[in-house]
Amino acid sequence: MEKLSRTNYFWKILILATSCVFGAGNVHGQQKTLIITTEASNRFQMSTDDGKTIYGITADKIHELMRRSHIPYHMQMMSWKRAYELARTQPDTCVYETARTAEREASFKWLGPISKGEWGIYGSPDKLGKITQLSQIKDASIGGYLGDALGQYLTKHGYHVINSYADDITLKNLLLGRLDYWTSDIAQAPSMIAAIHGKDKVALLFTYGSSEYYLACNPQVSDVWLDTMRTKLKEIRADGTEARIAAKYSN
Repeated sequence: MEKLSRTNYFWKILILATSCVFGAGNVHGQQKTLIITTEASNRFQMSTDDGKTIYGITADKIHELMRRSHIPYHMQMMSWKRAYELARTQPDTCVYETARTAEREASFKWLGPISKGEWGIYGSPDKLGKITQLSQIKDASIGGYLGDALGQYLTKHGYHVINSYADDITLKNLLLGRLDYWTSDIAQAPSMIAAIHGKDKVALLFTYGSSEYYLACNPQVSDVWLDTMRTKLKEIRADGTEARIAAKYSN
C-alpha cells in the first residue's frame, strides 16, 4: 500500500473538505441552478413580457430570498398544474405559492410560509346572506382550478367540483349559468373577477378555510440550500423587507 506524505495527505483532506462544502451546488465542477416555477396571479406573481420578467408581492420576496442566499436560480411562469408537477418530479425544482396539506407533505421539502390565504365561495350577488356555508351547496356544481388545494379539499369532502386550466374560463361559465359557484383564494379573486368585467355579477358569499403557502421543493433539493433560505427568509421579515414589498403593491 502506498504511503502518503504529510503534504499529500494535507492536500487530499483539503480537497475532500472543499468538495463537501460546495458539493450541494456543483456537479462535476458545474454549478447547479435552482428552477422555481409558479403561475400567474395578479399582485402576487405577474409578467408583462411572456414570463421573462416575473414580479409581484410573492415573486419579489422570492427574488430577494435567492439574492441573499447566493443561489443560482431561474424563475418560470406556467400553468399551475405543470408548475406543481415539475417541482414534484424534477430534481432542483421548487414551486410557489403551494398550500401545505397532509396529502402533499411527503412529496416536498417545505420552505415558509411565504404567504397566507383565505378560501372563499363565490356566486351570484342575489345569494348574499342566503348561502353562508358549505353544507348548503353539497349538491351544487363548484368551479375550481386544476391541481389547486381548494378544489382538492372540496372533492375530498364530497363536493362536486368541476376543474379547468384557467380561472377566467370557470368564471365565464359561472356567469353563463353552467356552474353554480366558484372557489378561489379571496386575495386573488377580485382581480380575476375584474378582468372579465364581473364585479357586479360575482360576489364573495362566504369563506370556509385558510392556508399558509410555501415554496415547495423537490426532495432532491439540497438541504444546505434550504437551510440558507430559511435563515434569509427570517432576515427578510425581521428587517422590514417583506413589509416594504407588500406596501409597494398595496395600491
